[in-house]
Amino acid sequence: MERLPTRKFTTTPGTRDILPPESTRLLKTQDRIRERFRMFGFREVVTPALEYAEVLEEPKLRDASFKLFDPDNQMLLLRPEMTTPIARLAAQSLAGSPPPYRLSYALPVYRRSSVGRGQSAEFHQAGVEVVGSGSPAEDAGTIALLVDVLQTLGLRAPDDFAVVLGQSAFYGGFLRHAAPEAAPQLLAALAAKDFVRVDELSRNLPDKTGAAVREIPRLVGPAADGSVLDEAARYAGGEVGNEAVAALENLREVLAHLDAHGCLGAAILDLGLIGRRDYYTGVVYEVYASGLGFTVANGGRYDNLLHRFGKDLPATGFAISLERLISILPHEEMAPLLVLLGDSIEATRAANHLRSSGVPVLQLAEDLPPEDAARYARSVGAAWICYPASGDDALKLASSEAGGEFFLTTPEGVAGEVLS
Repeated sequence: MERLPTRKFTTTPGTRDILPPESTRLLKTQDRIRERFRMFGFREVVTPALEYAEVLEEPKLRDASFKLFDPDNQMLLLRPEMTTPIARLAAQSLAGSPPPYRLSYALPVYRRSSVGRGQSAEFHQAGVEVVGSGSPAEDAGTIALLVDVLQTLGLRAPDDFAVVLGQSAFYGGFLRHAAPEAAPQLLAALAAKDFVRVDELSRNLPDKTGAAVREIPRLVGPAADGSVLDEAARYAGGEVGNEAVAALENLREVLAHLDAHGCLGAAILDLGLIGRRDYYTGVVYEVYASGLGFTVANGGRYDNLLHRFGKDLPATGFAISLERLISILPHEEMAPLLVLLGDSIEATRAANHLRSSGVPVLQLAEDLPPEDAARYARSVGAAWICYPASGDDALKLASSEAGGEFFLTTPEGVAGEVLS
């Protein structure tokens, strides 16, 4: 008899099953973030996982996308990020509503480029987008919301995290004024954070201009200090209509609003941070956490994206990588789970009584012996096992640890023991 090939019943490369307690932590974190978004006036949207390939313009993201075809042979992509789908949604579905649109999301995204490099092809993002306002107050408001989310989850600045804040238009404005021919190459190098290449290109420029080209990206310091802005002003010049001067003034306004939000101390200025080239048009930022070599979140202003959907609407927003965020959150103890054994009416009544007292209860409708019950409880992360006992409301309680001894108590006694 011909042997059938072995089927693959595993997850696909770059994906995995998320099991308790990690799945519980992920969903709980999502819920807490959603609540902070709601408190800042954002409305949650859900976009399709599949988008037509034409929706996404950026070559690197298109290359990283999973591709498939519909029955009409049109190419579809699994969304590799959320900002572009929300821009499409705002342009199409909200065209009859007055802007600005304050939208939030918490959804998975998919990228091929991560497979084989120790990262996931499927990961979760939560973020917000403000579409239809160019105000610096909106840039500051989204940053303040991001800081609020991180602090709500138990992180503190500057010990646990910092928001590194740049202004993409400042360096570009300076270069277009002082070194227009070299500007494209210098901006590409800085966007890639290739300071060696920036230094190489600067040697072909006049001494004063070359020195500025090298020094501006290295202007870094606390946002509350003011010295970085003072130093940057020396390079900006004072001509009316100068792009660098306007960008610097925009940054000053954003910082003033951050100060009003009470979170200026969480920000570090870095004028070498310009984000993705030809995408960000103003303020840009990344969140770094202590002990993690990757950004936890990133965002900024992108005023040109809506043009491709036929709308002239400015926009700003951020995205949080939830898996990275969860990896650096302080551990939170959850109320211990209790396994209550038995399928009798008394067992069901006892389980409901305990839940009303705040005790998480898994009622297992089987009469397992204590050793097997304890083994089952440990397999589901339950710290306690319990049996109904003879007598009104009497219960037998024991730790699920090997060798745990039972003692007789009441539902109130169980609640006091489990929740203490």
